[in-house]
Amino acid sequence: MQAPATQASIYSEGLLIQKLDLAGVAEPFTLTVEGGGGFNIIAVERGRIRVSDADCPDGSCVRQGWVSGGVTPIVCLPHRLVIALEGGSANGVDAIVG
Repeated sequence: MQAPATQASIYSEGLLIQKLDLAGVAEPFTLTVEGGGGFNIIAVERGRIRVSDADCPDGSCVRQGWVSGGVTPIVCLPHRLVIALEGGSANGVDAIVG
């Protein structure tokens, strides 16, 4: 199980457009990002984030669902959107020492 991420960085067309503290979200909210010829609606709740709607051709970003760990980013290639999660760790492990 992945530890919840604490920060979400939202990039559109390669530029950081917003950084969110997921641990500090008091009330769920959505935001719309337009870029790459379309839109993505991002839903944010305490400790997790997802793309809830998009007009991209394949919709894989929407099907990815809620993400709360920092291992896999949310990516919408057609719209050049990336949501990178930081601050969480897989299985509660902060580091592996060889």
